[in-house]
Amino acid sequence: MRTTLTVLAVVAGVAALLTAPAAAASPIWEDCPFEGPAECATVAVPVDYRNPDGRQIDIHVSRLRSTRPDLRRGTLIMNQGGPGPHLADTASVHEQLPKAVLDAYDVVSFDQRGFGASAPVRCGLSPEEQFTFAWPLPGGEPAMRDRARTIAGKCAGQELMPFLGTANVARDMDRIRAALGEQRITYFGVSYGTYLGTAYDAMFPGRVKRMLLDSNVNPAAAWRGTFREGMTTGVAVRFADFAAFLGQERDEAERTFLDLVRGLDRDPLVTPSGTLTGTHLRITLFAGLYQDEAFPLVARMMTAVRDRDAAAAAEVGNELRVWYDDDNDASAELGVFCADGTFPRDPGAYAAPAAVDARRYPLTGGAGAAIMPCAFWASDPIDRPVTANPRGRQNILLVNNLRDPATTYGAATALRRQYGDRARLVGVERGGHGAYLFDGNACVRQLGTDFLVRGVLSADMTCPSVHAGLAGAVERLTSVENVPGAAAEIRDFRGVAQFQSGSAEPGRPMSATDRVRVFSNTKAFVATVVLQLVAERRVELDAPVERYLPGLLAGRQVTVRQLLQHTSGLPDFGAPVLDDPGGYYRHRFDRHTPEALIAGVPAQPPLPGGFHYSTTNYLVAGMLVEKITGRPYATEVENRILEPLGMTNTVLPGNNPAVPGRHARGYAHLDDEDRISDTGRRIDVTTFNPSLVWAGGEAVSTLGDLNTFLGALLAGRLLPPAQLAEMRTTVPTDLIPGAGYGLGLIRVPLSCGGEYWSHSGSGLGYSTRAGATTDGRQVSIVITTSPATPAQSKVVLDAVDTALCE
Repeated sequence: MRTTLTVLAVVAGVAALLTAPAAAASPIWEDCPFEGPAECATVAVPVDYRNPDGRQIDIHVSRLRSTRPDLRRGTLIMNQGGPGPHLADTASVHEQLPKAVLDAYDVVSFDQRGFGASAPVRCGLSPEEQFTFAWPLPGGEPAMRDRARTIAGKCAGQELMPFLGTANVARDMDRIRAALGEQRITYFGVSYGTYLGTAYDAMFPGRVKRMLLDSNVNPAAAWRGTFREGMTTGVAVRFADFAAFLGQERDEAERTFLDLVRGLDRDPLVTPSGTLTGTHLRITLFAGLYQDEAFPLVARMMTAVRDRDAAAAAEVGNELRVWYDDDNDASAELGVFCADGTFPRDPGAYAAPAAVDARRYPLTGGAGAAIMPCAFWASDPIDRPVTANPRGRQNILLVNNLRDPATTYGAATALRRQYGDRARLVGVERGGHGAYLFDGNACVRQLGTDFLVRGVLSADMTCPSVHAGLAGAVERLTSVENVPGAAAEIRDFRGVAQFQSGSAEPGRPMSATDRVRVFSNTKAFVATVVLQLVAERRVELDAPVERYLPGLLAGRQVTVRQLLQHTSGLPDFGAPVLDDPGGYYRHRFDRHTPEALIAGVPAQPPLPGGFHYSTTNYLVAGMLVEKITGRPYATEVENRILEPLGMTNTVLPGNNPAVPGRHARGYAHLDDEDRISDTGRRIDVTTFNPSLVWAGGEAVSTLGDLNTFLGALLAGRLLPPAQLAEMRTTVPTDLIPGAGYGLGLIRVPLSCGGEYWSHSGSGLGYSTRAGATTDGRQVSIVITTSPATPAQSKVVLDAVDTALCE
């Protein structure tokens, strides 16, 4: 699905009710012109189906075979919108479709006629002529009419143009079905692909086994009605989400945006990548409304325009492809829309509706109603527009976001009515374009997969928004709080959801499955092992440490419980790698032993009574474990926790300064004296010897493993009830307002009532926070910078609360 200034995957036309002629010959499969396991072939089709023996063209097709013949159910033909070229979609579909769908189907995609490798058309359009929508021009309606007439004239000489309509694409798709030897297909269409699916089902009744349509076009309104609805109510409703992201009232945000548009219309901003006009800013907004993750880019572009920052504007514009230049794509899109025959041929029919829309919906300036090149198109439509076929089996599932700016929820409800009892509609409580394939909403994902794989058609319903607050917080951490990378994973009764933003390392995006240093979360592992030893009657919680480690603490009366609860009074030890000028570069490879680290601690005065967080306590706890068991504490953690729970991504690296496996890199800052700080010059601090914190913080893990651990711990899978109760008996702590510290576990009140149990881990380069409730919810968050600023820490802490309260 394309989200560029041209069509931005809004959708496209459909036509006709003819029957395709004889089946195509069996294709010859070869390697594809792109990497991956897919195979490619061509299927010959007639240019004009009224003359099936006339000139032929090749439709280029790709196929990703199921690797599970025992589970295979047939062929799924897919169109991800546009209209556009989709030959290479099979190269990435394994990253988008659930494994159950990939197991069940051979997935097929193709460059539709006129696009890509399938007889491409080119009108010779300049970049300024390649906008699909008729965005406002400084010269007003006369200039827009001249632009439309010029484009139509350039396209008039393209022989294939009259035959690009969606009805012919549907006929081509049936030729592909026949060439594959399939009696029926399963179809999955997104945006324009929903209109293609509607056409195919109507033109070839009985040949669709199941049809999943995502982000739906109302065939009774296409295309001008579709464009108008998206550019008016669609954008207006969705813009409220963007305003909320900015922290502004909707009217205030709209005034700010339109002031910037008018300023660019008066004085365009010349950037290294191209000239930025008011039209380009409108395009930036429309593209950004497709996904919440793009909001920061729109905000950055608005800031760049306000500040007349040409370099920043160019950077954002390049990422959103604002300066678009693809003559084939733009030409063929117009060919589809105009061949579908849904635009008035009277040039005078456009100005008044466009003026009305511009007044009522100024964000888009009447772009959905303004004059299109179709008004001057050289050829008349061959096929009649298609209507939905309400006759047939119950085999259609429609899914649509409630605040889709392009294919509105209103369009989906209209299509649902047209299909009658054949279809069901699942709305998704969110904004943006694309619900099943791109959104990650666990509810619609499950319903769509169950439909495709098992044929289970749900009732009409609305899926709730899944952890939208958490997703927004993760994005805010990188776009607003300037952390290099952020990620979160949450688990609840709906399944597992992951969010990530920023970069894991230069050139690779952050992933919620990346390994990171989790530092003091190690303390919860150690506390669990000690309590297991208590349950085995090998250690007594209220016994003095002196009984097990004689002489270590120079006779201080410290109990095992006090170690685990940070009430021992033992002060922390120094860390030159953190505290000294230039300490990171001079000490990052230093090797440490727990004995050496705590050697000077007993001579220091004890801390006053009560809770005082000190990693010294857990160095002693780790030594206690080793003394009682006769094995390294890390071995005990592995044998008692990691292996039983399948925490295969968690390691205790000892003296290894590298983070093993695929990981996100961690960053810190240096102040003016080259000390580690939360602000200043950013440096990469991924590499350092974690023996500095040993049993108090050396673990490397993933968000998923942290959630696994906390879920199992609170479910009683690691400790008997008596020891779990001891672990959850807390004393007041100043770590978090209202919190209490137990034995390696923190109790934190929830803003929505109740509490969650947590630990956190912050050290060089990484800050993590995990939380879990006793009813089975877990969430873990990481940012790849530490020490964190107070603002960054607050966003993370608030995000845990939000995630567990949503």
